[in-house]
Amino acid sequence: MKRSLILFFFALAALFTGCAPKWTVIQQASPNPFVGKTGDFQVLPIDYSELKVGEKSEEQYLAEKDEKQQASFKGDKQAVDERFQAELKDTAQGEGISVGAAAGQNKGFLIKPKVEFFEPGYYAVVASAPSEIRMRISIEGPDGKVLDIIEVRHQTDSKSSGFSIGGISTNPSSGGRLREDAEWIGEAVAEYIISRVKPE
Repeated sequence: MKRSLILFFFALAALFTGCAPKWTVIQQASPNPFVGKTGDFQVLPIDYSELKVGEKSEEQYLAEKDEKQQASFKGDKQAVDERFQAELKDTAQGEGISVGAAAGQNKGFLIKPKVEFFEPGYYAVVASAPSEIRMRISIEGPDGKVLDIIEVRHQTDSKSSGFSIGGISTNPSSGGRLREDAEWIGEAVAEYIISRVKPE
């Protein structure tokens, strides 16, 4: 039932707005190796090894922050991983697809998320800029061969994050917006996997 509703809203959105899928396909295995594989997925923690924060490397960005801000940013990264994974697993589970945490030898399909770009954004009542996360997801087979690669990105504007009172955001923090981005991306990645496991 949930999947039929998801597909209905996809079709409705496409009809009225001509919107594209939530993801961009970089590489896609053919023939589709995922059909019917509902219990064969594992996901790794997010790889931040090449993270850019705005126009700066993570090292350059953190060098300009004090210890409290550095600790806060570390917490934001951890929360992004947690929110992404939770939404990915929950949305996939709703369609009967099991996504577990990767541990030990991979015997199924391995999902490898990599965040390449953060834009924390800002909120100053009279002016604001949205946050953004850009993530690349590779899915490998049991032999380590890369099968699919997609890119997903999402922005959250401070005025649309949470709710507002008198036009003032009640969730103005960059960390809060990044968490919303992470949840949206987790859902999008799950929907991509659903579309591959259960193609129409």
